[in-house]
Amino acid sequence: MNKQLRSSLLLLLTAAIWGFAMAAQRVGSEHLSPLTFNALRTTMAFLVFLPLVLHQEKKHPAPFGRRDMMAGCITGTVLFIAALLQQIGVSGTEGTDAGKAGFITALYVVLVPVLGVFIGKKTGFFTWLSLLLAIPALYLLCMTEGASFTLAPSDGALLAGAVFWAMHILVTDHFVVTVQPLRLCLIQFAVGAVLNWLFAFLTEDMSQQDVLGGLWAVAYCGIMSTGVGYTLQTLGQKDCHPALAALILCLESVFCVIAGALMLNESMTAWGYIGCVLMLTAVVIAQGGALFTNRKAKKHV
Repeated sequence: MNKQLRSSLLLLLTAAIWGFAMAAQRVGSEHLSPLTFNALRTTMAFLVFLPLVLHQEKKHPAPFGRRDMMAGCITGTVLFIAALLQQIGVSGTEGTDAGKAGFITALYVVLVPVLGVFIGKKTGFFTWLSLLLAIPALYLLCMTEGASFTLAPSDGALLAGAVFWAMHILVTDHFVVTVQPLRLCLIQFAVGAVLNWLFAFLTEDMSQQDVLGGLWAVAYCGIMSTGVGYTLQTLGQKDCHPALAALILCLESVFCVIAGALMLNESMTAWGYIGCVLMLTAVVIAQGGALFTNRKAKKHV
């Protein structure tokens, strides 16, 4: 097996692991409130990354500086809000189905270059084309049976979450230049865990029975989606062309639909599936446009 094919398969597995996490979040919401679920999830993610960071620090020791802590606190706070809105969106009997939630959340890929304009980043035609496709995609995904558009609270939470996921990409991109990536992950997971536990204790009730009932879903999201997923992504991108890697990882939302159908017996209307196709097209165009813009910028440096 050549390196390119191996890397592509690792990235496809990464997209599948992340896609199935949305279904696990739906299952976990049957037992745990959003803050409690995310508190357990981010704590597990912290514990997964801790030995990796300790191993790295042993090889390349460096003290944690003020910029490390500031970067981790900012990215961790944005991550806390984004993850909370997503978990609220898929929670309860009125929560959005996993497949639909995956495609609404995928909007963050389109929003990254759009929001980047407000902080001085250059963009181009493909960004606005992807946004033009994403708007009717959202309409088809969120419209009710009577062909009317009524934004359900759960869909609204996911839409707001997509904005914060895009913001998380931008702040991470800003800080990762000067802060070691694994160290940044560890600090932001620590911040996220502290914020989730604090607000969970203040606003939610939890019991041992509830925790045990949702433990496998939390473990999947905290260990598989975060620990294994990010590791496979790193290994996969090592020998894969960035454009191909981005396109493969776009399939995460497709796996959300597959996981919802297999694990939760979910299905959409025909219009909903058309909305999925439009959103996936918008995401692919946004990714391709970003790569084209970056390559063009490098030629002029």
